[in-house]
Amino acid sequence: MKGDLDIVKAGLVDRIEEVCSQLVPGGRIEGGLWVANNPVTRDHGHTPALKVRVRRGDAGAWRCWRSGDKGDAIDLVAYCLKTDRAGALAWGRDFLGMKAMSREDRERLRTVSRERAQERSREDEKKRARKLIDADRLFSTPGPNDRDIAYVGVPDGTAKLGDQTAAERHARAYFAIRAMPLDQIPNINRRTFRFSPRTEYWRRILWETDRQTGRRWKEAPGPFYPAIHSAMRNRLGIVTACHVTFLDPSRPAKAPETPAKLMFGEALGAVIEIATGASGLPFWMADRDGVKPGPLIIGEGIETAGPFAVEIPEARVWAGGSLAGIRGAASLVGALDCIEWVLFARDNNEGNAQAQKQFAAALEELEATGKRIVVKASHVGDDFNDLAQGEE
Repeated sequence: MKGDLDIVKAGLVDRIEEVCSQLVPGGRIEGGLWVANNPVTRDHGHTPALKVRVRRGDAGAWRCWRSGDKGDAIDLVAYCLKTDRAGALAWGRDFLGMKAMSREDRERLRTVSRERAQERSREDEKKRARKLIDADRLFSTPGPNDRDIAYVGVPDGTAKLGDQTAAERHARAYFAIRAMPLDQIPNINRRTFRFSPRTEYWRRILWETDRQTGRRWKEAPGPFYPAIHSAMRNRLGIVTACHVTFLDPSRPAKAPETPAKLMFGEALGAVIEIATGASGLPFWMADRDGVKPGPLIIGEGIETAGPFAVEIPEARVWAGGSLAGIRGAASLVGALDCIEWVLFARDNNEGNAQAQKQFAAALEELEATGKRIVVKASHVGDDFNDLAQGEE
């Protein structure tokens, strides 16, 4: 059977969650991705690093961040079955029931697959627009909510920096222990942080799914914790994602969850600006005449980058949220004249091959901007914050 690559690939994409269930078992959907351990390298016991796009965007695209293997839906089948693309196509035809189809049936399948792809694209755009709105609401909701934001409960809303709420005082104590007391950051971006006494840890929501319609509803809520809501803004200063740090209710420490930090929205291409540098202007307003270029310090997490905002007030300080986020922030670095050079505050991540590969990719993107890039890694602990606290 020749000339049916497009039909098989489209059919696999249409049913990509079923494909993943069969070939990449044990996974869960996180942020539109099927996240699982690698069934080929058998890296069980490690953090799942194989991620397949199942919703929104380029469905079927995948990558194993530990091994470096990647590809499309056909490549995923070939990889998991340890065969070539011809073998993957044969498996796909059988999976889709194409062997019993006439030529006319296959043409109808091609037409249906094309129409479904167009419909997915339209739905993806609607969902993306809705998610961007919800990300801004999750960050900036000022008062009590009668309903969840998207699916996340924030029953008391969030308060801005300076309102001196109990949630802010709790967060300030946490930041102080993490070597970045907020009142000692001279050029803090006051639009970046908001504070919530109760935010739902949405990774532990229990969902029920209707098998026929695919619709989901909340069977049981996740636990609630005090939280720091940090704005992740794009080149225009628009909040496209909300970074949430969940705190222990009784002491200034992270909540007893793994991970204790989650991001909601579209984080790539956006950053958390902790400090504005000597200009005092946020980066999306710093392209006006008279603003002198200055240094940028960028780190993966808020606690990695934050201590620099205390020690080096003339520097603009960003957190990317993740190594992938730093890679995505390179476009901002290249576009902004207010950034003269960059210090990349690197977490050590010793023994973490996945993180090492992501670091290399982020550094390559930053260097491609043509600006001077200096890498600085802590010699103690896992990040600069450990160094600041003298942890051995």
